Amino acid sequence: MPNTQQYSQMISSSLMGEWIVVASEQEFLQCQQIKTCLDGQTLNIHRDIIDGVHVYQVKFDSLEADMLNLAVQVAFGFVWLCVGTEKKPLFQLDEYEIVEARRVPCGAYGVRTSPLRGIENFLDMAHFPYVHTGILGAEPETAVKPYHVEWREDVDEIWATECFFTQPLAAPSSPQPQETEYIYRVASPLNAILYKVNTAAKGIIPADVVCLFIQPLSETHIRAHLLMILDDQTSSMTDMVLFQQKIFTQDKPILENHLPLKLPLEKLEIPTKADALATAYRKWLITKNWSYGVHKSMQTEQVV
Repeated sequence: MPNTQQYSQMISSSLMGEWIVVASEQEFLQCQQIKTCLDGQTLNIHRDIIDGVHVYQVKFDSLEADMLNLAVQVAFGFVWLCVGTEKKPLFQLDEYEIVEARRVPCGAYGVRTSPLRGIENFLDMAHFPYVHTGILGAEPETAVKPYHVEWREDVDEIWATECFFTQPLAAPSSPQPQETEYIYRVASPLNAILYKVNTAAKGIIPADVVCLFIQPLSETHIRAHLLMILDDQTSSMTDMVLFQQKIFTQDKPILENHLPLKLPLEKLEIPTKADALATAYRKWLITKNWSYGVHKSMQTEQVV
């Protein structure tokens, strides 16, 4: 049986105590068990039905189950795993509980990049006109207007507010171009949420919600789980999913060709005013002594 030192080598210390998505409930529609991965370790996830409720059991292939302090919960249509003592409770997502809102799981995407690169790309407005041309942005409206960033210490989250960007097609139901208001929320190092005001919405929820939940397969390979909660009563489920899939498939080659794959927390990359949120995210990671998926300047990266 592994001792404590072996145990810590098997799971990164940065990931210990974090609530991490390991599967979507959709993956169990046709089966009761799936095999997946966390930090290079194979996981088996089994679903039972107890008193009419779905219950999930998670076991590592390579570790004795009784050596691990594992906690599992289901939230927002996903299975979440915490290895070790939790650092803080799983964040709340109030919009998910509003019955009239459309819950739109958009699948999981394998990407050859660092978990941190995945989150940082999600937080970046500056790439809208160049990567998502004709949808989230377009020339000549390329400037990112100043916005406000804060670390909310009471919940240990990074928030960016007063974010505005002119968009040709802000949502599938948008009738015309609009200046879209965004609020960004980094709920944990591997989970980010954006709130997007849709002017065509009915007011069921204050803003549409787009969630990115990162499952770190390794330091340079992720599954990106996407969830939308929309105030859209007209678009089909297929159209809503395809809209988000198109956005992400435009991001994927950018992420996979970004070198280094891991995220530098030192001054290897020079930020601009538009990068205020990314800069706050990196400083926040530094305060946490976060090392997983971090590029070390004197280290040669190995892609797994």
